[in-house]
Amino acid sequence: MLKLIQLEWRKHRFARNLTGAGIAMLSILLFLIMIGVTDLGAEDYAFASYEGSFILIDTFARAVFIIFAGVLISKLIISEYRDKTMNVMFTYPIKRHKIIAAKLMLVFLFTFAMIMLTDVVMGVILLASNHFYDFITEPLSTAALLKIVVKYTISSASAAAMALIPLFFGMRKHSVTATMVASILLVFVVCSGFSGSNGPTVSINNIVIIPLTLGAIGLWNAALSMIRLETKDMS
Repeated sequence: MLKLIQLEWRKHRFARNLTGAGIAMLSILLFLIMIGVTDLGAEDYAFASYEGSFILIDTFARAVFIIFAGVLISKLIISEYRDKTMNVMFTYPIKRHKIIAAKLMLVFLFTFAMIMLTDVVMGVILLASNHFYDFITEPLSTAALLKIVVKYTISSASAAAMALIPLFFGMRKHSVTATMVASILLVFVVCSGFSGSNGPTVSINNIVIIPLTLGAIGLWNAALSMIRLETKDMS
């Protein structure tokens, strides 16, 4: 399986996506800076607490890279079905489900790594900025920081899993458009939030059952896509 993933990496020149991911991370940083500067002094300042700050960072990271995952699914799977190049791959002496599994694992691992990396990098920048400007007055203990890391590791994994859900819609008629629309709608659902007692710090993602359920649906959908290979998808 590792060799198949490596082949997919080289075949699609996957390293070029790292540049796109870097641009996405820079865009997230600039947007967060804009929010921090324009919202400064507001009663419900977005960066008034560590909890609200990390929720905001993680929300942007998940939103951007779930859509990024939709692009990857379109490129690695949907487009190959549409252009009939997948039929050629299925003539290789490799089980069909392993080929699709390698593609989906590549998307999952890339999405997880990029969300996690974005959370960590933006978190470090937040802590460094607060050291100089002291806009968050509450202390951050090592135990609290460790809890945040564990929480967003789980969040990143569930987001990477649920990012596979658009595959279901894209495979209906091998439509790139349907895949991307599904990714965007998914972002609207999982990255929405509502105001808590101290400001807009409550995210839908914090209702643990929702991201875990959507993540499970994403994995189930990936498994179902591999099962269907022998019938409908090849007709």
